Amino acid sequence: MLYELFIEPWTLGDWMQRGMLAATLASVPCALLGVFLYLRRLSLVADALSHTALPGIVVAFLFSGSLSSPVLLLGAVLSGGISTAAIEYFSRSRLIRSDAAIGIVFSSLFAVGVILLSVFVKDAHIDTQCMLFGDVLGISTESLWTLGIVSPLIILCVLACWRVLVLTSFDEEYARALGWPVSLIHYALMGGVAMMTVAAFEAIGAILAIAMIIVPAATAHLLSDRMKHMAMWAVAHALLSSLAGMYVAVWLDVSAAGAIVMVGGILYLCAVFFSPSHGKVTSYFKRRQGKGSSVTVPS
Repeated sequence: MLYELFIEPWTLGDWMQRGMLAATLASVPCALLGVFLYLRRLSLVADALSHTALPGIVVAFLFSGSLSSPVLLLGAVLSGGISTAAIEYFSRSRLIRSDAAIGIVFSSLFAVGVILLSVFVKDAHIDTQCMLFGDVLGISTESLWTLGIVSPLIILCVLACWRVLVLTSFDEEYARALGWPVSLIHYALMGGVAMMTVAAFEAIGAILAIAMIIVPAATAHLLSDRMKHMAMWAVAHALLSSLAGMYVAVWLDVSAAGAIVMVGGILYLCAVFFSPSHGKVTSYFKRRQGKGSSVTVPS
């Protein structure tokens, strides 16, 4: 039974190895980027960038006539930059709240992408179902290569810029006083998020990429208040949910990306209840222990 459940899936073909590699390459950099978005209270920006990449992809195809991953990636990154600039403009104009600005920009640009796709790209083989929900077990070699290039690049950039990203995430004014280009760093971070979500389209899809960015960071925040430990917990969450999600997908014959996100959500709930410092159950027993050990002083 143990062999059939845990070992046999790895012996039935290379699809399990390829799927696990794709899930790891997609989830780890998403988790790292998600930590900084979470600290900046910009988690919903990941949602916006994953949707607004669609018009960039369509426009890139219209200009190049190619469905090559690097071409589509460039179009998505440019579209992400425009989206970020638009969100920043509306947020700072004080005409609307920042959350409303995110909703307006991403829904409007996503609608533009859908219209362009339905009117001008009818004959192109663009699998919108795959773009939205992914196909980890059926990922193409080209997309796997794209992930293999983009993912280490994102991780290296985050590690190289670690200190300045931490500084600008916690205190933008102090970072600006020290001479750091805060706006440029912000746009670079958003560009990295856009690049990563597009690179992971075929693996986990645009919608599920949002969860892979937000859920590990939210879980890590419940487990630690220190930045380095948060990043480590987020990466551990990404790796564990990827491995366990692949097994669940094989056992239940369901979408691998959906199973990975489901496992990630379960791990988040475990942190909510059993986190050593913030867990509901842990806090309850600490209160009970405190009441039990209290000493009543006689009057």
